Amino acid sequence: MGDDWLVGGRRREVAVRRIHRAARELFLERGIDRTTADAVARRAGCSRATFYRLVGSRAALVDALLTAGAAGVVARVEEATAGLTGAARATEAIVAAAEAIRADRVVAAWLRDRGSLDDVLGGPDGVTALASSLTGAVRAEGRDGEWIVRSVLSLVAMPGGDPVAERELVAAYVVAPLGLGGLSGS
Repeated sequence: MGDDWLVGGRRREVAVRRIHRAARELFLERGIDRTTADAVARRAGCSRATFYRLVGSRAALVDALLTAGAAGVVARVEEATAGLTGAARATEAIVAAAEAIRADRVVAAWLRDRGSLDDVLGGPDGVTALASSLTGAVRAEGRDGEWIVRSVLSLVAMPGGDPVAERELVAAYVVAPLGLGGLSGS
């Protein structure tokens, strides 16, 4: 029993975490599209049958990791914007989203390769609705969410060296055109 790769903890949860960890490592080493289910199973120390039994498919594994990453981004934005309103909320949401995406290397790699989280967040409408909701920029007639998403993606793709200057750019050139009012928050 000493060689059992699932010693300790609840076996299924431990196994799934090990498969997810192996997949994240391989995604970062090889890229998401060049990582096979067989390679993940080998890295995790399980059989292909165990891999498929526990995660369903390679596509389901990718979806699970991206969904978890996207949830982490949303949580980080919600935390950063708690108590803020108007332009301050929108600015902080955009900056926090870019920072959280940069910090989650798997989500950042997916965006770099695909340029979108549409598949994970319910298509383009889901992504823009989420962006509008998190920033507080909601106008039925506008395309605010799309502008916010494009802005966040550009910040992720081309990060500035100065966080203060980046925040000022977001406030002046992304948030101000949304017409959300002054930079006070409460």
